[in-house]
Amino acid sequence: MADSDSDPIKEIAQKTLQANKNHQYALKVYTERLEAELATVDKLLTSADWDEQEEEADLDAGGFVLIPGSVKPSGPVAHSELLSKDSPFLEDASRRQRYLELTTIHPMKNKELDALAEAVRTENYRMHAYEAQRRGQNALTSLNQQPQSYFEINKEGIDWDRVASKVSSSILSSVQRSAKECEIRWLGDRHPEINHERWSDTEIAQAKALAANYTDGRVNWVKVAEQLGTNRTPMDCMRNVVPRKIHTWTNEADERLLEAVKIYGIDNWLLVAQYVSEDATAQQCQNRYNRTLSPDLVRGPWTEEEDNKLRRAVEAFGNSWLEVAACIPGRSNEQCRDRWSERLNPKVTKGKWTNEEDRRLLETVERVGEKWKEVSDSLGSGRTDKM
Repeated sequence: MADSDSDPIKEIAQKTLQANKNHQYALKVYTERLEAELATVDKLLTSADWDEQEEEADLDAGGFVLIPGSVKPSGPVAHSELLSKDSPFLEDASRRQRYLELTTIHPMKNKELDALAEAVRTENYRMHAYEAQRRGQNALTSLNQQPQSYFEINKEGIDWDRVASKVSSSILSSVQRSAKECEIRWLGDRHPEINHERWSDTEIAQAKALAANYTDGRVNWVKVAEQLGTNRTPMDCMRNVVPRKIHTWTNEADERLLEAVKIYGIDNWLLVAQYVSEDATAQQCQNRYNRTLSPDLVRGPWTEEEDNKLRRAVEAFGNSWLEVAACIPGRSNEQCRDRWSERLNPKVTKGKWTNEEDRRLLETVERVGEKWKEVSDSLGSGRTDKM
């Protein structure tokens, strides 16, 4: 009886001990993060000591710099007070407010996009019912005679002011959508007839042939889209026909990237990209630095201590590789992901491939091609895309 009573107590004690270890590890993770943030501050302070000549020569990319932990400046008078009816600055403040509303980009949220589609349908219902009544017909009967797709496909006669009003009231936001904004978004992107499928090689060749007919270099992309006849937008045609310069990393580009990071830090990748090259993107620069050039990167074989840290981090954060990498100084999220997937994950099949696995691999590659992630998922045998 005593033994049976002690088992639950022992189990509770073990769980408590394990929970304590987990909390200790979490605290260690947070401590390492704080140390990393302090190191970032030290780098910023070091870069602030540059002489004025270097700053005048290099700080010419424009834009703005984001400093981690910074707060927006506040003036002696609140913005709401400037816009109050009795404010002596009301006219100027209102003009500035209109300017900000017209120049600040506010991407449409999913709820707004749903409201846009619903508003277009409602507007088409209203127009069709009105026309039916004007002809002396029963509005409800006339509406039922039309296929449901018609009320989204029709583009003619839509009152975009009504649509904009419905979209603007769909979410609790100060952003007011204009009629022209809604019209452009619907007709240029969200209309159900627009073809968003991947472009085929044949389609690209046809679009290039149509654009080549304009020998003066002034291509009528609206006409090209119409002649192509695959429901592509003019902008989409231009994107797939006009060759885009692709940034390639050279020793010189790497040097400029390191210079840019020294100037702007690691939280201002848009400015870094502008400094590196007109063809480089912010994402390219961030990836190149974090995966290849960062002096904090650790290369070479993993140590047993690093493997143990990785196991504990995956246990704590799962496949959130950015969180996992924060627990292992010097290792990138890609390094952590690859190490776990290829070596440490107990669910991954290791060892020599069997004849049956070889046969299934060949069949899958024949079916889906050399898309190794898709091949790995299709096999479902615990083999990764790099095995």
